[in-house]
Amino acid sequence: MYRIFFLALSLCFLMQRVDAQPVIDLQVFATGLNNPVDIAHCGDDRLFIVERAGRIRIVQADGTVLPDYFLDITDQIESGYQEQGLLGLAFHPDYASNGYFYVHYNDEDGNTVISRFSVSAGDPNVADEASEMVMMNIDQPFVNHNGGCIKFGPDGMLYIGMGDGGSAGDPGDRAQNAMLRLGKMLRIDVNGIEPFAIPNDNPFIGALDTLNEIWSIGLRNPWRFSFDPLTGNLWIADVGQNLHEELNVEPAGMGGLNYGWRCYEAFDEFNMTGCDGDPAAYTFPILDYPHNYSTGGFSITGGFVYRGTAFPGMYGYYLCADYVSGNWWWVNADAGAPWIFERMDDVKTDISAFGTDISGEMYCANLANGNIYHITDACGDFLVTGLITDYICASQEGNVDLTVSGGVAPYTFDWSTGDATEDLENLEAGTYTVTVTDAAGCVREQTFIVEELPVFTVTITIDGNTMTATEGVSYQWYLNGEAIDGATEQTYTATESGNYSVEVTNEQGCSEISDVTVLTVAIPALDGVSDIHIFPNPATELLSITFNMQQHNQTDLRILDLTGRVVWQKTIEQTGNVSVQLSVENWAAGMYIISVGQFKLPIAVK
Repeated sequence: MYRIFFLALSLCFLMQRVDAQPVIDLQVFATGLNNPVDIAHCGDDRLFIVERAGRIRIVQADGTVLPDYFLDITDQIESGYQEQGLLGLAFHPDYASNGYFYVHYNDEDGNTVISRFSVSAGDPNVADEASEMVMMNIDQPFVNHNGGCIKFGPDGMLYIGMGDGGSAGDPGDRAQNAMLRLGKMLRIDVNGIEPFAIPNDNPFIGALDTLNEIWSIGLRNPWRFSFDPLTGNLWIADVGQNLHEELNVEPAGMGGLNYGWRCYEAFDEFNMTGCDGDPAAYTFPILDYPHNYSTGGFSITGGFVYRGTAFPGMYGYYLCADYVSGNWWWVNADAGAPWIFERMDDVKTDISAFGTDISGEMYCANLANGNIYHITDACGDFLVTGLITDYICASQEGNVDLTVSGGVAPYTFDWSTGDATEDLENLEAGTYTVTVTDAAGCVREQTFIVEELPVFTVTITIDGNTMTATEGVSYQWYLNGEAIDGATEQTYTATESGNYSVEVTNEQGCSEISDVTVLTVAIPALDGVSDIHIFPNPATELLSITFNMQQHNQTDLRILDLTGRVVWQKTIEQTGNVSVQLSVENWAAGMYIISVGQFKLPIAVK
């Protein structure tokens, strides 16, 4: 992994949203380790540190390094070349029950061995060195590019990172050879058949021209990879050749990808002999950086997505480092593509590995001085969040109510609008970014999108005497323009005829009033008259009046103005349904009263 290579940083992303970017600060957690190359936990508060010579040490929660080794297999390890040795460690997800852990090392012939060991029965801080079960031997043609990382995925399968076999430029084209394990990500099932089984959902299962244990191909030297514990996405840092270092992101469960080496080094063609001429056949990195000390580096060490709770400003960010230059990068994992990332210059050199503890706190190892560092955010719990009110209706415009927590007061605010206030009000739809700086000089940025949602329209549907309004969160019914006491539900059953409307407030806080609906209440039979209906109301030309005479009875049908003067009258002498139509085209506009039997109903003429 220490071979010197690089690339020019490809800024092929759009700055859509930047939250609380971490400001990395390394705190010494443990010292005295010898060439640490991996960090893991077994499900409790201990950290296990892999030393390249062939030992595993235990660091307690307070940073104390236990004097005795958890595992010492130096007598079966070849570590004479700096890319060889005991390189990787993974604890079985059910380690608390079965005591199994897995290692990735070079044997005395320099070949790769994947083995399973067990913890001793009598001491949780000591492994049973006689319990080794060799699961896989892989011939290595050269001393470098051994890979070395092994991790259990969220699916419970064991993933094994293998380099291309070494030398330079992959002279045997091994990374693209699907019948070799070199230059691949392997995936095996260690939960049943010993030494392992091939998962039946591996992408090349049943293929005759591809090893079935292969998960993905086209890797040069995936020294360190990790899974995001929240999303399950696989982050693979692949050490480059002449120009580029690269970082790949594989969506959870998406095997069968070809990451391009040796056809491509990052985005550049390297050796296209025997390669597919269509770039779409390959998966390209989300981040690559150039081989130099200022804007790049020469050997990428992959890290983790931070999912701890101690430093909210780091949450959702993937961190990685360059072993040679000491430059670090963060990638906003939660923002997704197009990926947002940023370089942090000269944080710390010689970073050989990253790891997390049981709580999701992140650590890194320094190969040269043997220190283990706790990765912290120098700006601590300084965090900026906000509540957005969408711009949607006449009754409410967009607002952003900002909340600043942690950090050192006082704070200064710099909005993209030029405002220096904490909150913004009366906004139109659009994107608004604020930069908040605390008194200690820590900076957080947050972007808010005020959306113009679809127009909110209120309507009324009628079923008999019951009216139902458009769905909302609160309601107020009106009769002839006056609020009806207690009528605050989505439905209202009318007891009298008149002009009804309703005001509805939706979940965005917008209030709208419906158009007026004229309702003629159907009244129970009285004096043999029932089912009275007037249509239309208001009337403009022709007025239709219908009712039912349940028994033979003479009834006067009258229309009166508001002074009580009869303006039209007809005597009804029949049984059953009665239908009367009359022209009101030349009547004076205004309100009238229809009288039939003992019923009096309002009618408007316009």
